[in-house]
Amino acid sequence: MAFDGVIGELQKRNDNYVAEFSESEVPGKAGTGVLLITCMDSRIVPHEIFGLKIGDIKVIRNAGGQLNQEVEKDVIIASHLLNCHTIVIMPHTKCAMASGSPESIRSKLTEISGDKFSNFNPSMITDTRAKLESDVNTLRNHDQLPEDVVVHGCIYDVESGKVSWVIP
Repeated sequence: MAFDGVIGELQKRNDNYVAEFSESEVPGKAGTGVLLITCMDSRIVPHEIFGLKIGDIKVIRNAGGQLNQEVEKDVIIASHLLNCHTIVIMPHTKCAMASGSPESIRSKLTEISGDKFSNFNPSMITDTRAKLESDVNTLRNHDQLPEDVVVHGCIYDVESGKVSWVIP
């Protein structure tokens, strides 16, 4: 099947990737035992940030890199079944989810799409550090995580690439 535009370019790049691919034997468990929860921001490339390779870590991404009920379920699965005994939550600087209000996001979505987003309620972050501390504490006290799981929090600086460990 031939594709044009962006999908065609992605297909070409995937063909190049396949030609060089040599990781078919990498296990599906996290080689380092780390699960990273971070933002979907395209400036964050977890494997590069930490100098890791394919298979080293599990990564969960969402808007803001924040804990919610669905992410908690994924963390429980990863901690029990995928060798993830170290959980790292890593929001970042200059995050859209920490720089506005639900109203501003709804307004922007309505303006761009023409649709109404009056019932759309994104989870905004009013204080990145406080939200990170809350998310780390929630997981540290979660009764469905194994006792040996450790949880840390850090913030990634999109301007410098530096990771600052806020909650060791």
